[in-house]
Amino acid sequence: MNNKFKHELQISKRFKKSFESLDKEMKERTTEKLKELLEEHISGKPLKGEFKGFKRIRIGKYRLIYSDAEPCKIYLYDIKLRETAYI
Repeated sequence: MNNKFKHELQISKRFKKSFESLDKEMKERTTEKLKELLEEHISGKPLKGEFKGFKRIRIGKYRLIYSDAEPCKIYLYDIKLRETAYI
């Protein structure tokens, strides 16, 4: 079987919990952004300070925080509303 994605996805417990609490529309929008990320069509903005080494992608009012520091791996850290994402 040929995998069209260039990266392996690793998901934190924190991301799973946050994702499960999203409404259906946000889950669908997040899934679409993840596909774009895995296909290398988008790249997030690097974060600073406490979140150095992570990147973020905007999905409406939400921020998807992830790391792609390891080759061919994307680690999903969290998805939260912008107001609470960096606390």
